[in-house]
Amino acid sequence: MMPRPLLSLLLCLLLLSTPATAAVIHAVTTEFPPFQSEQPAPWGLALEAAQALAARNGDTLAVQFLPWPRAYQMAETTPGLLIFCLGRTPQREARYGWIGRIASGDARLWRLADRPEVNPATLQEAQRWQLGVTARDMKADYLLQQGFAYERNLQQSSDDLSNIRKLYAGRIDLLPFSNHLVLAWRTRELGLDPRLLQPVLPLPALSTPLYLAFSPGSAPQLSRRYARLFRQLQREGVFDRLRQRLQLPRETLPGD
Repeated sequence: MMPRPLLSLLLCLLLLSTPATAAVIHAVTTEFPPFQSEQPAPWGLALEAAQALAARNGDTLAVQFLPWPRAYQMAETTPGLLIFCLGRTPQREARYGWIGRIASGDARLWRLADRPEVNPATLQEAQRWQLGVTARDMKADYLLQQGFAYERNLQQSSDDLSNIRKLYAGRIDLLPFSNHLVLAWRTRELGLDPRLLQPVLPLPALSTPLYLAFSPGSAPQLSRRYARLFRQLQREGVFDRLRQRLQLPRETLPGD
């Protein structure tokens, strides 16, 4: 039997090594490889960066993969929830607790290369064609603000894969997408050739960085602490080592 003084010392050391703030941090996200994916097992740069953040704070990260509309709705109604990758828009700025940039945005309208007749020079001209969007996504919200409308020139789906299938099947003419690496990755997942895709029109208003963020109503000190740890891990090169292990290009490196 272990002597009582030694047992007491070990218990004290264990308590001292465990942060007082240790908790289970619940997170929601959606398929967005190579930043996060559930297949074949959870992986991805954003996911592993979030796990590293939680571990550095002594927390455990419990991640749930959902269709984006459900993930976003949960974040809108559940304080203390981590969400990624979330576009940092003016409408969301004051409501979410922003932790750090996890991916760049290079939003564009895409067409199939064998559809040269689909050639809008402006968003107004793009209203002549059918576009596919994901529900509760910032691109859908923006296009609605610019005069697009469901049942006229916008078709809504619950995920990116459905929209990519529609584009290749000719059911939509243009696909707004926020990151070209993710678009190519998801296209290959469907067994389709991303080389058949062609960018048509940049969307600078939608090319906002994508972030790790805490949901509205979260404790401000939680967001500040995680933001501080994010900068610390960035300085230590933790995110760059994750990027290199996943063999991703340098443009995917998290941080400002």
